[in-house]
Amino acid sequence: MVSLRAVIGVVALLFATLSAADSAVEQEQAALEHFAADLKEMQVSTKQQVDFTLRNEDFSYLKQSQPLASPLEAPKPPVDTRKVVYQILVSWSLGEAEIKQLLQNYDGDESVELVFRGVPEDMPFALALAKLQRLSLETKTKTSVLINPVVFEEAGVDQVPAIRKLVDQKSVYLAKGTTSTASADEAFARRKEPVLSLGPLVEIAERDLIEVMKERLAKVDMEKMKARALNTFWDKQTFAELPRATRHRVRALDPTVLVPADMTAADGTVIHKAGDRINPLDMRPFTQRLVIIDPLDPQQVALAKKQVADYGAKQNVVVIVSRVAREQGWDGFAALQNEIDHAAYVLRDDVRSRFAIDFVPSVVTADRHSFYIEEFAP
Repeated sequence: MVSLRAVIGVVALLFATLSAADSAVEQEQAALEHFAADLKEMQVSTKQQVDFTLRNEDFSYLKQSQPLASPLEAPKPPVDTRKVVYQILVSWSLGEAEIKQLLQNYDGDESVELVFRGVPEDMPFALALAKLQRLSLETKTKTSVLINPVVFEEAGVDQVPAIRKLVDQKSVYLAKGTTSTASADEAFARRKEPVLSLGPLVEIAERDLIEVMKERLAKVDMEKMKARALNTFWDKQTFAELPRATRHRVRALDPTVLVPADMTAADGTVIHKAGDRINPLDMRPFTQRLVIIDPLDPQQVALAKKQVADYGAKQNVVVIVSRVAREQGWDGFAALQNEIDHAAYVLRDDVRSRFAIDFVPSVVTADRHSFYIEEFAP
């Protein structure tokens, strides 16, 4: 079984070690876009292998699947509960036959994981993973395989094979020149040395994955990517384009809710009984003044400007727009804010439904008991 849990950690570490010249958000966005082709290739490659396996493979070697968690249960992060772990540090320079043999030798041993430092030079990341997946399918093994250059750096290993034994996540020994955990344990029991030389070594064929990713990311034009993200932002937005109000009216909205069953505290104290009526305005006053407009209508922009001027000093006026002219983009949005001399926000669907906004322009206020939605005619 090829595991990618270490790769996720590698990517996280990559962002932590990059220069602080650009923000982490920009770096993350750049990395995601830059490696999008690799990720897409991985997805296609995996799907092709799964399709092939479903048609041709014998699944009798697989262990009984564990029951799936309830969809209502929150996903839990993986926790490594193994007391003893053998990290066998390998490389494709050992040869495909040797890697294949190791997968078979340690099949079913959950304490063992094969660890690569990276992927072969000039080989796409997706292809390297597909190569490992193919070996797992061919050998019908579930030996864990990781790509984690951090292990190599921590152990100070630049040649393979080697075995690092961990007990309670602490290093016990590093045995160089062997892939046999039994031989490594026996040698350590006799010699009690933290670093053991037990056989010949070869150079590692793969470069450090973190260094490779840092080099690739350094070539990304951050400013160009930021500009592209800004330029396409409004094209990706979905607006609640509301119709123009044709007459003036004021609607009252009672936010009271009926408690369907007793609400109790952890100690059993009844907070609210079934049938109680709760009005959130009794507990917390609504001091805002929501002004919802279509910014493409000059009359509505003028209304928003007047609302800000008339009430801004004594109330928290929030100007919300139902849409934005996509072709004008950020320039148009900035021009609107300059015109009304106030910040503006885009109307979200939850706000629209919560206050039952049917038309624009609308102004939402409240007293101690109800919300009021006032609609303005042209």
